[in-house]
Amino acid sequence: MTRPAPPAPRSRAPARPRRTRPGGAERRLQILRAASECFGTRGFRGTTTRDVAAAVGITEAALYRYFDSKEAIYSAILDARMSAPDPVDAVAALAESGDDEAVFAGLLHALIARVNTDPSFIRLLFYSALEGHQLATPFREKRMRRLREFLTGYIERRIREGAFRPVDPALGARFIIGLFVDYALVRQVFGQPDLYPQSPEEVARTYVAIFLDGMRATPARAGAKLARRKRG
Repeated sequence: MTRPAPPAPRSRAPARPRRTRPGGAERRLQILRAASECFGTRGFRGTTTRDVAAAVGITEAALYRYFDSKEAIYSAILDARMSAPDPVDAVAALAESGDDEAVFAGLLHALIARVNTDPSFIRLLFYSALEGHQLATPFREKRMRRLREFLTGYIERRIREGAFRPVDPALGARFIIGLFVDYALVRQVFGQPDLYPQSPEEVARTYVAIFLDGMRATPARAGAKLARRKRG
């Protein structure tokens, strides 16, 4: 009499991959990204720590392990932006050589690329101005003032050298900044990207061409100024 074959061993189900929690630094970055989006959508006053925690997918109590207040989160967002590379530094060498097109196009392209990469931050800055609080003042004082002063100083120097016609350098600087602000408002605040279908490179190149066509001194004016400088 033959014995029945023993039952085949049961195959074990594949082990489920263990879910790993983000480390402290990664979780902080998640919180800052989510908070920037919340602040850029609802403003500082309209955003709660509970909103930020929900956007990250954690409890409010867990959020307080990383930041002790809404103000601390907001300040950390601004600190991160202020530690990022400054577009002015990228064109400083070009400014020394007087390469007008490269200076202005480089700045505009860097600013446009920054706002396209991080659209919530420009909305956050606009909200801070509308709400009238001072939390974003250090960023405006450090980054925006430096941009204005760099552009004003460069235009003023090119006027002295006879390359640009005599205009108020501060207004020329604000004109360039205004081109970027319109781009940011239309695309990221008003939500109408179809009004700027061009690539960032084309936008920067076209704006700079228009600006320089109006700023450059005519040959006759430049020659007269050069003659005066030689006589002097």
